[in-house]
Amino acid sequence: MHTCPRCDSNTAEILCESPVAGCWVMYICPVCTFTWRSTEPNDIVDAKMYDPRFKINPLEMDKYQIHPAIPERKAKHNNHILLMQQNGQI
Repeated sequence: MHTCPRCDSNTAEILCESPVAGCWVMYICPVCTFTWRSTEPNDIVDAKMYDPRFKINPLEMDKYQIHPAIPERKAKHNNHILLMQQNGQI
């Protein structure tokens, strides 16, 4: 586990790794959803150096905006079919 620079949670995990082994690792914090790469400067990746103005208290997470869900991608052919239906072609 890794420490999240933003909320100081010790539950941050590896999200993904670079396609070329050893180039970078991307981390995600399940508490505050902060993500960062291992190649970021120390003031971003080191919780002790992270700018205190941007720190988040995990106990106050319920005060923050909820992340909206990302809608499913519409297939191009569905849009074409919908237009055909609207134009009375189907």
